[in-house]
Amino acid sequence: MTSKVKGMVQLAGITYRIVRVARGSYSVVRISDDRDVGRFHLAPALGIEAQGVEPALLREVARLAIHTAKTSYAGFARPDLAGLKVASANATRRNPSSLPPALPPNG
Repeated sequence: MTSKVKGMVQLAGITYRIVRVARGSYSVVRISDDRDVGRFHLAPALGIEAQGVEPALLREVARLAIHTAKTSYAGFARPDLAGLKVASANATRRNPSSLPPALPPNG
């Protein structure tokens, strides 16, 4: 798999580039000096490998990247859309739990 820049995140005034290096695995590069500061992976749990920075800092960068959608979603298998269409077509319409208020008489 080729690496792909997923975006930038900023933490405490410092900007980091998030690069996908493998499925669910990302490299973090500090923009100010173009230095690789570590990697993180998503599954089965968030894991970090800090290089020259505190692990807590890299964890916050990773969490920020996840929360701002700078990572690809790879947590679950793709749903069976054909099965959903069949289920929707076969579903019966439910009656409302209450009737709308009656209209006032014309008078």
